[in-house]
Amino acid sequence: MVNDRPTTVTSRRVDQRQILIGALCVVAAGLMFALAGASIKLASTNLPSPSIVFWRNAISLAILMPWALWYWPESLQTRNLNLILLRAISVVASLYCYYFALSVIPMVDAVLLNFSSPIFVPILGFLIYRFPINKIVLVAVVIGFVGVALVLKPGMGVFQPAALVALVAGVLGGLGVVAIWRMQGDEHPACIAFYFAFFGLLMSGIPMPWIGQMPDLNDWPPLLMLGVFSTAAHLFLAYGCLIAPTDRVITLDYTAVIFAAILGWVFWQEGLDTFVVVGTLLVVGAGILVTRGGTGAGQSLRDKE
Repeated sequence: MVNDRPTTVTSRRVDQRQILIGALCVVAAGLMFALAGASIKLASTNLPSPSIVFWRNAISLAILMPWALWYWPESLQTRNLNLILLRAISVVASLYCYYFALSVIPMVDAVLLNFSSPIFVPILGFLIYRFPINKIVLVAVVIGFVGVALVLKPGMGVFQPAALVALVAGVLGGLGVVAIWRMQGDEHPACIAFYFAFFGLLMSGIPMPWIGQMPDLNDWPPLLMLGVFSTAAHLFLAYGCLIAPTDRVITLDYTAVIFAAILGWVFWQEGLDTFVVVGTLLVVGAGILVTRGGTGAGQSLRDKE
């Protein structure tokens, strides 16, 4: 039997302790995503992006395989295979859009638009599943987006036509989060991460015969770090979005950009300036505002049904 499943909130006002734990999990996911990004930066010196995506999924699947076998067959039993598949397709497509945008527009513009995904979560949740939108949450995500813009200081490249591809990456990433939101409390985070790695490996393996490249000995350390950090990131993100209303904690996903700025300063001597400091304060403030949002955003999925 698979244990430690998140408990779905059934009361109309979500327990603040659960929201706090969910928020901390999303912040931890942000740190793991930033560390994964640093690993990608190291791996990309020798490997093309499609190879990195493929090996990331392969290593993640290998990490999760012992858990799946230990709790077999309950570990892979799901009532939401369609949502899990939707998440896998949307996130893998988002990665490819993001990598393409990085190759043709300035990196700061691509990262900014890619991390716009939390803005689309409440909107997509409303359009697809009619989840209520809380005005406080909308204000908070806008504040968070402004904070990210200050941290990244996007240039005029954001208005290039190719920037729309990076924006699509953000929308697709938001759709992947909404898929988790829809299955709130029904799935184990490790099960969600396992299926994402499995379907992601299948999809990212398609172009490998044409554009893939086998890693050499020096490529494996950053690839292994990428597999570990990205798997941990998805576990933290899934758990946080399962135990707390997604629209009230997903803004903290912005912290990945803050952690990335810190890592860049420590390891690559990328300077921190006033914009970064102010942006960090705005992101933290937005996260606090979201977690203290009104009851409309705090309803559980079961309440909406």
